[in-house]
Amino acid sequence: MSAYALTVLEEHGARSGLVEFIEAVHAGMSKVADECGVPEMELTVVLTGDITASIRAHSEIERNFSPERSGGVVKGKTIGVVRDFSETVIVLDAGAGNAEEDLDEAELLHLVVHEYGHALMGRLRAGAGTRPPKTSRAKTPEEVAAIWAYEAADEYRCDLISNTLLGQFATMPEGGGGSRPFTLADLVGEGYREAFAGLLDQVHPGWPDLVFAYQTHQIGLDEMYEGLLLGTGGVLKLVAHADAVEEAGGNAPLLTGFADHSAVRKILGPVWGPIREVLDSTPMLPSLDEFAAVDKAIQGCGKHMVAMWQTLGVSASLTQDDQLYVTVR
Repeated sequence: MSAYALTVLEEHGARSGLVEFIEAVHAGMSKVADECGVPEMELTVVLTGDITASIRAHSEIERNFSPERSGGVVKGKTIGVVRDFSETVIVLDAGAGNAEEDLDEAELLHLVVHEYGHALMGRLRAGAGTRPPKTSRAKTPEEVAAIWAYEAADEYRCDLISNTLLGQFATMPEGGGGSRPFTLADLVGEGYREAFAGLLDQVHPGWPDLVFAYQTHQIGLDEMYEGLLLGTGGVLKLVAHADAVEEAGGNAPLLTGFADHSAVRKILGPVWGPIREVLDSTPMLPSLDEFAAVDKAIQGCGKHMVAMWQTLGVSASLTQDDQLYVTVR
């Protein structure tokens, strides 16, 4: 049996004719996995015409899944059926295709390869022993920040893994009759950058205002704390996607174009900058032998996130009976 066994399912009216495409991508990604020392895994790819229904059906923790996210709508989801990702499900939106057949195929390739990247990194993280342990209590800011850091880094890396494959798939014409590799920037355009620009005011003054709303008794502690932490995770993933597109297009890092905005200067720059430095100095897909060191460096960048929350006046620690105690100054 293959070290990376594949099963393909079609659900909820998924368009036909995609199984061979998935099998071809799987063959290529299996070679990448083998070269990087990814431990064996069983992978199920679900092609679906209703991504919400399929994700809710295949994931125990996504029973209330909604596809709307900052910067767009979720079209793919990687689910670790087993915590160590030895059994993984990738759910892909395979509803009605676009009229432009070539573009549709490029979009599908990006979607598939990006989600495969998540599956491989989830398996590598388990194999390297760097996935944070599951806790029955609420996570501390330090624990949350480590997860947000590696999840954002994973989005960036998966986008650039996809970008490499897109460049092998197609070319774009250039002046003088020449051509260049097709990139993720050609595929997605300015969408992520525009979404990021539209969210900046929600970060600053939005996050300080959220804390102030609690301090002035307009909202409760849980609403403020969860809103701040969950908001940080969502925005960081958007930053990661948008920055990967800038990198794929050969442009300057995303945040340099927004350096004067308070959201970047005071909040996002100090948080994403150190993560980007690790990403720039380590492999796009670290092998199992090097994954632990790289992942620890990424998770260590979470300390800058914790420091940012503290500048907003929010911190938390564990009590003697192992419960989370949030303080706001």
